Amino acid sequence: MKQQLFTRSALQTILVIAGAVMVSLFGLSIGTQYDNKYITKAAPAQDQLYTIPEKGYCALVDGWEFYPDTLLSPADFSSGTHNYYSTWAGEYPNLAMFHEDKNPYGTSTWRMRLRGNGSVLLYLQEPLCAASVFVDGICLGVTGDVSPDSYSPLIKDNTYAFTIDGEAELIIQTANYSHYYGGIWYAPVIGDAESVSRLIAARMLLYGMLFFSSLTLSLFCIVLWERRENGKRTSTFYFGMLSLSFALRICYPFLRLSGVPFVRALYAVEDVAAISGIYFSMQIALLLFVPEPGAGAISRRLKKGLRALTMSACVVVAVVPLLVFPAVPGLVQWYGPLISWYKAIMAFFLISLSAYGGFMGFHYVKIVLAAAVASDVCLIYGVLSIGYYEPFIGAYPEEYGSFYMVIAFAFLMVQRSREMAAENGRLNLHLQEEVEEKTEHLRRLLTERGQLIAELGHDMKSPLTSLSNMAQIIRMNDIMLDDATHKRMIHIEEQCNVLSDRLKSIQEIASQTGAPAKMEPLLLNTFLSDFYHNCRPIIELYGPNVFADITPRPCYIMANREQLFRALENLLYNAADFTPPEGKITLSLTADESFAYIAVSDTGCGIPEEELPNIFRRSYTTRSDKGGQGLGLAITHTIVLEHAGRIEADSKEGEGSKFTICIPMVSSRTPF
Repeated sequence: MKQQLFTRSALQTILVIAGAVMVSLFGLSIGTQYDNKYITKAAPAQDQLYTIPEKGYCALVDGWEFYPDTLLSPADFSSGTHNYYSTWAGEYPNLAMFHEDKNPYGTSTWRMRLRGNGSVLLYLQEPLCAASVFVDGICLGVTGDVSPDSYSPLIKDNTYAFTIDGEAELIIQTANYSHYYGGIWYAPVIGDAESVSRLIAARMLLYGMLFFSSLTLSLFCIVLWERRENGKRTSTFYFGMLSLSFALRICYPFLRLSGVPFVRALYAVEDVAAISGIYFSMQIALLLFVPEPGAGAISRRLKKGLRALTMSACVVVAVVPLLVFPAVPGLVQWYGPLISWYKAIMAFFLISLSAYGGFMGFHYVKIVLAAAVASDVCLIYGVLSIGYYEPFIGAYPEEYGSFYMVIAFAFLMVQRSREMAAENGRLNLHLQEEVEEKTEHLRRLLTERGQLIAELGHDMKSPLTSLSNMAQIIRMNDIMLDDATHKRMIHIEEQCNVLSDRLKSIQEIASQTGAPAKMEPLLLNTFLSDFYHNCRPIIELYGPNVFADITPRPCYIMANREQLFRALENLLYNAADFTPPEGKITLSLTADESFAYIAVSDTGCGIPEEELPNIFRRSYTTRSDKGGQGLGLAITHTIVLEHAGRIEADSKEGEGSKFTICIPMVSSRTPF
């Protein structure tokens, strides 16, 4: 059966992976076909001119003249010719290949000749990292300062409006001493003002939706985690941080509109946000699909290794751009590809963890597995499609992949919340049923107690009346009584009156609904001392000596004084009945940190071991031949239970018995 379930889970996992790959490639192919600068680009004409459409827009991809390590002005081009490289936007990520030491930094000039008529709008995305734009010899604007002596970076998306009358010359000077990409990395867009404006608005709308949705999810999860998880790092916390890292990463188009001068810090934050998203995704997958209680040694080492690797990557992308690149610029050419392949490898691990969860049959793992596969496909597609795909409006493949992960984990959190809500509902229903069951149990217990009290009152009434009457007759007739005997007769009458009052109380209790007795704070040391001095003379009339051993440590309990007195009286009189005159009875009180222990021990005949389990049952007695009703210990047991305590019996036949009552203590500083 288990083998069949595993095979079924494995087949489903394979189908999910295949489906995710096909759906992802289909979606990416749609974007590549209909939202791609490398397809909708300026058409070449004669004499190395590129035509701008009268309506709509196109990307300036091909036809660039590239002049590395030089800043050429329009006047320089008018005065003579210069050597250049024919290139397309994005072919050279930086200037490393033009330098023997592989230094990626420097200046460059980009030139293109355009053909068209009318007013146009140029949308220049993020020229790296400073730029000056000229059209037909006129400077349309600058971003930062491109001069090597006064270099000042500024990352900003700009638009430039100008008019073309047949032909126009576009020159863009760039300088980069800050980032691992430089120059015209993103193809500019040109077209009529209305079309380009709609393009920019649509792009901002899409990124706004991605940003605010992920930010809302992150804030909701972080607040939920803070209120419910008590600071414990759970999947809720990591999902909130995943959404927050994606929000920080995806907000860059809005920052580019206003311009950011802190280039190194900006790109370091973006890289940290991207790598942190991988870290938080990995943490969620490890929590959900590799549970700690069931993890073996290999699984534990894998979890520690992945956590260490992803955390180290976060530190590297934070430190390297800020501290290492300024000192060792030659490393820049390896940084971008290294980060891309690290992302691809981590995506593979994420797919493996999700696949493992699918094989093991974890709930809702398929949506995470599908998102992980889609994210990996998007990441690899983004790396392999450099120079072939760049969107006009949509996000980049890697950004879509990260958003898939956010949506997948959001779906997972919603499903888990629904499961938890359903489980809470089921538990509440079960709790209600259990409360009803316990209530019924208590009702039966109280009813049984009332019956017990009624029987006890009935059994005591007749002998008590006879005893009282006989004592009164003897005393009143003065039948040759000495002073000691006369005092004892008076004492008997007094005790009969006490018992009569208790009998009335018993009858009243039996007629009530059996509500719990009122508890009040009680200093057990004083109570037991009074109890001992009150009962000792009566018990010693039977013969056994009574001793007390009460701890000096104050022992406070919540108790009903009268009921506890009756319970102890039952134990004491039972001990007296079974102890010979030469024996002894000991009343003791001890305590630990939480409980007080009241013990009544004797040196009597003891109780047979086979009868110990039954001695607290009502109507069970070991002396039926002497008229016992078997109520004393049952009453004591009930009273102890009402005091949230327990009673235990220890006895050896022929050596004596010991009854111990355990009652929880309360602090003397507790406000009563």
